[in-house]
Amino acid sequence: MRLLPRSLFGQTGLTLAIALLLFLLLVLAVITRFILLPVAERSTEDLAALMVLSAQTWAELPPATRPDFEEELRRSHQLDLTAVGKTGQLTPDTSVTTPYLRLLERALERRLGFAVSGGTLAGRPGWHGFDIPMAGRILRIGISDDRLRQSAPAAIVLILVAGGLLILITSFLLVRRLTRPLARLAASMERLGSGHFPPPLPVQGPREIATLSAGMNRTVEKLKRLIAARTVLLAGISHDIRTPLTHLSLVVEMLPPELEPRLRRQLQRDVEEMNRLIAQVMELSRGLEAQELVEVDFPAFLQRMLDDYEGTGTRLRLATTGECSLRLAAGALRRVLANLLDNAIRYGDGEPVDIHVDCGVDGVRIRISDRGPGIPETKRKKVFEPFFRLEQSRSRSTGGSGLGLAIVSQLVQVNHWRVWLERNAAGGTDAVLELPAAGRNAATP
Repeated sequence: MRLLPRSLFGQTGLTLAIALLLFLLLVLAVITRFILLPVAERSTEDLAALMVLSAQTWAELPPATRPDFEEELRRSHQLDLTAVGKTGQLTPDTSVTTPYLRLLERALERRLGFAVSGGTLAGRPGWHGFDIPMAGRILRIGISDDRLRQSAPAAIVLILVAGGLLILITSFLLVRRLTRPLARLAASMERLGSGHFPPPLPVQGPREIATLSAGMNRTVEKLKRLIAARTVLLAGISHDIRTPLTHLSLVVEMLPPELEPRLRRQLQRDVEEMNRLIAQVMELSRGLEAQELVEVDFPAFLQRMLDDYEGTGTRLRLATTGECSLRLAAGALRRVLANLLDNAIRYGDGEPVDIHVDCGVDGVRIRISDRGPGIPETKRKKVFEPFFRLEQSRSRSTGGSGLGLAIVSQLVQVNHWRVWLERNAAGGTDAVLELPAAGRNAATP
C-alpha cells in the first residue's frame, strides 16, 4: 500500500504541510524559550514577592486589623491568607502540578531561603495554596485559577495557528494554480498517446506554463496535418495503383480461352491480393480517425458476422455466457474481429474455430480459438507490428501480408481495448479481445 501521494499537487502539498508544521514547532519553541518562559519567571517572582510581603505584613499587624487586611488581599489581589496552625503542624493537601505553580514554588523558596509546600486546596476547587512559616505560625496563602490564568500563551498559539492555516491555504491555492495546467497537459499527452487528438489547451497562467501549453497545441496541430497529408498521399497512391490494376484485371478477363486456366487463375489471385493489400494499407492509415459510438448487442452482432463466413468452408462455433451490450465503435470492433477471424481461419488448418463471449461485470471478453500450429511465445507480440511475418507461414498454402494484426493493434489502442495471443490446449492460438465495462448498458451473465 502506497501511503505517499503520487500526484504533483499531493506531493507538493504534503511537503508544504510538513515544512509548515516544523516551522510552527520551531517558532513555538523559540517563543516559549525566549518570551513565555522569561515572562512567566518574572510573573512568579513578582507574585512570590507579593505573597511573602503579605505574610510579613499580616504577622506584624495587630490581631484586630488582620481580618480587614485579609479582605483587602482577596479583593485587590485575589489572594486568600489564613493561619492554619503552628510550626511543624503542616500537612500539604496535594503537590504542585502545573509549570507555573512549580515556578512560583521555586520563587518562594528563593525569597524565603527554605522549602515550602504547596498544592491544590482540599474542598476548594480552583484554588491552590502555599504554606509559609511566619512568626511561629503557618500562613496558607491561596491563589485562585482566575488569578493564574494567562492569556498570552493562548493568544500566541492562536496567532501561530491562524497564521499557519493562512499560509497553508495560500500555498495550496498557489500549488493548485500551478499544477492544474500541468495536469491538463498530462491528460492531453495521455490522450494523444492513446491515439486521440486532445482539444486545444488554454494558453493562460504563468509565462512558462502558457508557453508549454501553446507548444503542445502546435504539436497537436502539426500531427493532425501530417496524418491528414499521409492519408491524402496514400489515397492518391492507392488510386494511381488501382487504375492500372483495374486495367490488368480487364486484360486477364480478355485473355484468349486457349490460355492455360491455371495461369489465368494465378493472375486473378495476384490482382485480388494487390487490391486487398492496398485496402489494408489505407485502413492502417485511417486508424486514428474518430468513429461513431453505437450500442452493440454482442450475441446478435457476432452472429451476423459469422453468417458472412458461411462460404469459407471452416466451421465457426459461437458460445456466449449471456446477453450483454456496450456502447462503442462498432466499425472498429467489426474490423478487429474480422481480422482475428481471418487469421484463425487461414492458419487453422481447416479445423473448427471457436468464438467464446464472456459477459462479466468488468467488461466483455471475446476469445477466438483455432487449432493450427500456434505461434512461438517469443513472437506473439511482434506479430502485431506492421509488415511482420513469421519466418514460416502458419499455413502450408499461404501466408498473410503482415498488416492484419497491425490494424488490430492500432484500433485496439485507439479505443482503449486490450488484445493478446495465448497458446490453447489444442496447440493452436487463442486471440483474446478485452473490452472494458465503461459505457456498459446491461449484462446478465
